[in-house]
Amino acid sequence: QIEQVKNQILQNKTGNTLEDIKMVHDYLVDNINYDSTLSKQNIYNIYGALINKESVCEGYARAFKYIMDELNIPCILVSGTGTNSAGETESHAWNYVQLNGTWYAVDTTWDDPVVVGGGTASEESKYKYFLVGADVMNQDHQPSGQFTEGGKTFSYPNLSNTSYDI
Repeated sequence: QIEQVKNQILQNKTGNTLEDIKMVHDYLVDNINYDSTLSKQNIYNIYGALINKESVCEGYARAFKYIMDELNIPCILVSGTGTNSAGETESHAWNYVQLNGTWYAVDTTWDDPVVVGGGTASEESKYKYFLVGADVMNQDHQPSGQFTEGGKTFSYPNLSNTSYDI
């Protein structure tokens, strides 16, 4: 099932790195619903994101990396914390992706906000964390490099200081 969804997404690839990153970003933002119950099965993995279309940040980030890998676009999973608009800090996962030799951040979860009272997010909010640099990400995202308590700490590539001009 995962392969079928992956192949469906890849049918839209253009060979233009920027356009392909955007296409995958948009697919995930438009097709996954954030699961705020934290109690459903598979919400932390690719299956939950691509098949059940319900996920938490880790599922969004894993699905993004999975498709980027298939497109041969360098991408990594980033683990750390995020501080939301209410000032609450919690564990979070997102991605770094390489475009034209430079690393940028992509947070498909935060580009797919849960709209209180229903409705849809604005187009502007859909790209708030798309190909952004440290100037944006470091305001509310702190990478830790540690995926499990007491586990190995990974080092990340240097993020561009500024966002990609799209």
